[in-house]
Amino acid sequence: MLDGQQRLTTIFEFFDDQLALTPESANEFGGDSYSNLPNDASDNFDDFEIEYDEIEDAGEEEQREFFQRLQEGLPLTSSEKLNSAYSKLTDFTRALAKHSFFLKRVTASDKRYGHFDIVSKVAALAIEGIDTGLRYDDLKQTFESQKNFSAKSNVGKRLKATFDCANSIFQDDDLLLKNRTLVQSFTTLIYRISENNQLKSRHKLLRKFFEHFMQELTKQVELGQDATDEAYLAFQRTVNANVRGAAKTRQEILLRKLLAFDPTIAELLDPAAVAESGVRAGINDSGNAIAALIGRINDGYSSKHGKDLFKPTNKTAQALTNIGKPISTFKDYQRLIDDLYFVFHEGVGNRLEQKKPRSFIDVNDLRTDLQHDVDHGKPKKVAAKRRRLGNTFRKYAGAPSPSTLAPERFALVQDTLLSALRSDLRSIEISVTDGLL
Repeated sequence: MLDGQQRLTTIFEFFDDQLALTPESANEFGGDSYSNLPNDASDNFDDFEIEYDEIEDAGEEEQREFFQRLQEGLPLTSSEKLNSAYSKLTDFTRALAKHSFFLKRVTASDKRYGHFDIVSKVAALAIEGIDTGLRYDDLKQTFESQKNFSAKSNVGKRLKATFDCANSIFQDDDLLLKNRTLVQSFTTLIYRISENNQLKSRHKLLRKFFEHFMQELTKQVELGQDATDEAYLAFQRTVNANVRGAAKTRQEILLRKLLAFDPTIAELLDPAAVAESGVRAGINDSGNAIAALIGRINDGYSSKHGKDLFKPTNKTAQALTNIGKPISTFKDYQRLIDDLYFVFHEGVGNRLEQKKPRSFIDVNDLRTDLQHDVDHGKPKKVAAKRRRLGNTFRKYAGAPSPSTLAPERFALVQDTLLSALRSDLRSIEISVTDGLL
């Protein structure tokens, strides 16, 4: 079998009439040597273009593997081609792919430069921003523009710190890290919330979050059409399809779910980072979804009971119009809670009896905290009530009181609360459809 150099030598020997064709080939092409070929055949020979891949920095074993695949018609993967890009970013990324995080924690395969692929995408997102594409042409452009990339740069140091952090968060042969896209998404999230170097105290929290996220992702995907949280389905779709913008979608979902899991994470983020989580768009989406869910629930419930589950009034209609508008002040928060109270407490009345979801009860508690004097009664009961109401707000805000909350945090509270209501409404819709309510 001829190698690349031997093949080129053979071509030029034929071109110089030093190599003759076999009788069969001579009969097929009309001549036994280059100079004896008909004009159309020699023209085709002259115009034929030879495509080749140049492989650099590959050991003997890797060269044999590449050669075998090429002989079998298997093209190089994007990561294999990117690995040959002439750039200091390539060198940095190649070295980082040997981090102990990959050697000890990651269970996703390193076959065909799998770990290099993960790091290259995390690095591209760090350098170009969350909107950048992750296909080969996009990555190649980034790597070529970073020929003089420095490991001592701010991005270089943060990337190294990101994988150090990930190494502490995850466990040996971690089953949470068996998919390359998930590893890329998790480490990109760590990078995005690591700017102020306060993550060391949150490693256990992040570990719990990643476990919780994967449990919910598995649960919702298994539920399929009966899923109560469409965000997880949207996340899974981006894992299954390599489309532009998929990384951004995953990061928005991950960050919003992290903020809902523990709102105190907002303390690590500046307002711009919170805005990048897609909170405002999520609020609008949840507001529209809640109105649509209530309409479908009322249709199904009334067909069985002859009346709506959520009583429609002018107040509730106006409330459903308002709840999807992002809030930013304490007064906005007061109006939001009033609107939610009209829909999920007054609007339902006693029709749910003992089946009222937790989020509906929380809305009532949040309004009680705003509207009523809770200091009457025995001191122990008053104290217990204050703790309960404070814990309800802390559940959604990560802070004890709305009156002391920073303005940029109100939208996070709204997003988390609407997401909880939306999920519980979806469960109610399923119950109504199944005739259980």
